Amino acid sequence: MVGVNPRDRVAATLEGLDRLNLQVIVLAQPDATRQVARERARAAAKRAGRSELFVEAVTAARETAMRAFSRGGFSGTWAATDWSISVANAGDRVAAAAAFEEAAVAAVVEDLVDDETLEILRSGVGELERSSSVPSPGSLSALADPGRLANWGSWSVGIAAVLIVLAVALWVSFGAGFGLLVLVVVALGLARRRSGPRS
Repeated sequence: MVGVNPRDRVAATLEGLDRLNLQVIVLAQPDATRQVARERARAAAKRAGRSELFVEAVTAARETAMRAFSRGGFSGTWAATDWSISVANAGDRVAAAAAFEEAAVAAVVEDLVDDETLEILRSGVGELERSSSVPSPGSLSALADPGRLANWGSWSVGIAAVLIVLAVALWVSFGAGFGLLVLVVVALGLARRRSGPRS
């Protein structure tokens, strides 16, 4: 987007970041290479009189990351609930926020730095985009994954389906304790079956 107003580039970048799914994060903290690229971008922005935009972009990117985590905090799980869950720890959140900030910084200095610096600044978000398609552990989409079901075998899938329906019925009729107990037994049984010796 060279030739586009830097502020418009930042806005477009933030809009794209706002659509990312941050429930599952596979991303390392910024390493020395990423930190050097960020400092190079900061210096370029300062020389071009864009220091204020640089700070605004970083702040807005951090807020965008926090909003994304807030949206991803609720998920339907195999227990058929809407519990507040997150598989991202504090380190994951810091790494994701840093990646968002670097992408916004890249938008600020896109026409001021070399392609290698831009590639480094955008690499974190690239990793997040690749991991955004991974379903959260325990989510309904993960449970119904065809590859996972194929590994269980048809009998396991049938038994699991019947027991889950029974657990939900017990949950509704007699309370959470009964339903949760049956679901835990199902999960442990399937885990033991999958990890057991194969002939």
